Amino acid sequence: MLLCAIVVGENLQQRWEAMLDALDAVSPTVEDAAVGSAYLDMHGIVGEPAQWRAQVRRALAPFAVEVRCGCSEDAFCAEVAARYADGCVVLAGEEAAFLSPFPLSALDIDPRTIERFVLLGIERIGELAALPHGPLLRRFGARAACWHLRACGMERRPLAPRAFTLPIEASALGEGEAQTQEQLLFALRFLLGEISESCALRGRSAGGIRVEFFCDDASERSIELFFALPTAEERAIFDVLRARLERERFDAAVVGMRVRALRLEEAGSSQMLFVRERVQRQDLAVALARLEGLLGEPVRRARLHPAHRFEERFSFERFTPDFAAVEDSCISALPALPLPALHLIAEREVAVGLRDGIPVAIGNPPSVLCECVGPWRTQDVARELPPRDEYDIALADGRWYRILHRQTRWYLCGVYE
Repeated sequence: MLLCAIVVGENLQQRWEAMLDALDAVSPTVEDAAVGSAYLDMHGIVGEPAQWRAQVRRALAPFAVEVRCGCSEDAFCAEVAARYADGCVVLAGEEAAFLSPFPLSALDIDPRTIERFVLLGIERIGELAALPHGPLLRRFGARAACWHLRACGMERRPLAPRAFTLPIEASALGEGEAQTQEQLLFALRFLLGEISESCALRGRSAGGIRVEFFCDDASERSIELFFALPTAEERAIFDVLRARLERERFDAAVVGMRVRALRLEEAGSSQMLFVRERVQRQDLAVALARLEGLLGEPVRRARLHPAHRFEERFSFERFTPDFAAVEDSCISALPALPLPALHLIAEREVAVGLRDGIPVAIGNPPSVLCECVGPWRTQDVARELPPRDEYDIALADGRWYRILHRQTRWYLCGVYE
């Protein structure tokens, strides 16, 4: 049987991990559904549902929160029992009857769709469960399959257990003081060696690191860094952290440090196939940290936007490398088709027809364009020529040309062969 615990209180976000750790004393299998909601697998646990509820409340009593519990073989049914009927136990085979009188909002259906159901005379979960499965899916899409399954009390999904890992940290307090950067880095390298060894023994990789510095004047400072790829290598962690420390200044000698690994993950990483070069993630992280240290501000990237005016085609935002998108993308093993070569020719003026500022015809008599790509603005600084906008155009016969617009005139400057 599954037990759903709904927790209501203040500052749940900050205390939720500690609450999940406390629930491990009730069951070794705990699923973190969301902040304030957890499922416990009670199969094989000695006792009755009333005893389990009492154990959950005792485990969470130190946090001074309100706890609501519900039990059922079905996870969704246990959640509804916890939210709407605290302490209720729904036996196997009674799920549909128990869920029948509750409103459709319990199924987590968006309000607009609920309004459509109300217009059809359907306001309760039992009325939704009575609908034929096929017509329901044809009218409301694939998402309705989950609604119907839950309404009938037949979801029966397995729990996704929360990974349980002990914190990995190292500290050096009251063992002297560091007055120079070299002394600080030497002590830091020693602590990172302990972190790396602990990660290796537990088969974990760290996605980030937190370092707390305690100074002689009773001040404290904390630094958090996250890596492009989880790692347990001491050298990789040290290089990134050292680059970040290049812009830090301490007003007093450092007399203590505490280092803790963050975002622990299973060791190992997926490798990409059929790529021309391997991206050195840690090297990029070190370079970014050093750039930010030298500039004193975040590194930014240009984001392109579709617009006709050149000034509106880009904006700057903070650069954050997203390697997950690269690894998740499907990369073909087939070689890319060669692009047609652009043959530049001496510029000659041509007549170009425009519509809303975009070329639609060229020549005299005019030939209608099948496609127009651009513009790209360039400027020849060496010859001090004014800026120009370049376009690639296609004619009906399949030929591609490159044209450019400078001041008020149009020129043909290239042919694709």
